[in-house]
Amino acid sequence: MEIRKIKKHIPLIIALLSIVVLVVFSSTDLCLFRRLTGLPCPSCGMTRAYISFLKGDIHGAFLMHPLFLLVPAIGVLVLVARFKKKHFTKTYIAIGIIFIVTYIIRMILLFPHTPPFDYEFGSLLGRILFP
Repeated sequence: MEIRKIKKHIPLIIALLSIVVLVVFSSTDLCLFRRLTGLPCPSCGMTRAYISFLKGDIHGAFLMHPLFLLVPAIGVLVLVARFKKKHFTKTYIAIGIIFIVTYIIRMILLFPHTPPFDYEFGSLLGRILFP
């Protein structure tokens, strides 16, 4: 990789590393969106789904997030697009729509009392609205 290409990505790398440090050293929830708003994000439960999956609890993994197996598929699509010079724009849009619809359904069925879709009152917004 050329030095110019690496230099171009330094701000992004620093930003990502900063977020990782913030998340790793935080004492509460890992999700930055949830820590700020108190609301679950569309990928809420994904980490717990992978932990359950790695422990062999496939049913529990699907309960935490039903689309957890879609993330590796997205990774494969990104790699294929990058190295084979193919475009999957319609596929990415379809995946985005699937995530949004799943999020809306989960919000209707699970929010605000069922983990991982419970409200985080210790969030920044939660502390402001509910002192």
